Amino acid sequence: MRRCFLALGLAVTAGFTLTACQSTQDKAAEIQARAQASAPKPLVIPKPNKDVKVLDTTLLHDQNGDAIVVSLKNESNQTLVNVPILIDVKDAKGTTTYKNDTAGLDFALNHIALIKPGETFYWVNDQIEQGTKAKVTVGQPEAHAPKGPLPEYVVSPPRAASDFSGPKVRGTVTNKSKIDQSHLILFAVARSGGKIVAAGRGQIKALKYGSRPSPYNIYFIGDPRGADVQIQAPPTTLQ
Repeated sequence: MRRCFLALGLAVTAGFTLTACQSTQDKAAEIQARAQASAPKPLVIPKPNKDVKVLDTTLLHDQNGDAIVVSLKNESNQTLVNVPILIDVKDAKGTTTYKNDTAGLDFALNHIALIKPGETFYWVNDQIEQGTKAKVTVGQPEAHAPKGPLPEYVVSPPRAASDFSGPKVRGTVTNKSKIDQSHLILFAVARSGGKIVAAGRGQIKALKYGSRPSPYNIYFIGDPRGADVQIQAPPTTLQ
């Protein structure tokens, strides 16, 4: 009788141990599933935007790296906000060298903060890998346009300069509205003979209302010297 009792006790203990292990594994799987669900996901565009037309694509290369300029036009009568843009850069053999769909990528490297109705915008990504051609897909806006007026600020004309990092342009941005801007990205393209020969991006981390003009510096991929430089800076905060 004692031997049977001990055997039964061992069996019951073993049963409890097995159940506890299964419970721990299930809990771990649940935690992992929640973490995966909340983790940043690669950008996907299930439905291309027919209101935004891709006019042209320019690939640039120099000793400092590579960049792409995508010329787009908002052909709708609506202001489009937070428009996703995906690029697939390929080499001469058709092999992909760079995609900007990576989870957690900086917002401005795969989105356009705002495009006004009828506006032609020159989006720049200066962190690509070298290629010979690129496929561009523009998605639906991820936010609604504001009901009120857009924020107003003044970008001063760019002044040519250079330092140990190479040629650049510099200037200031003055906030004329009461809406502070955060991480304002300035997109610059340089044209010579009707052709885009250089492009770059700059950033102002905080552009506050009533403060002094904030300086900007934009370095280029390509050579902007002697070219006409255009700067666009869509607002990042609308209200």
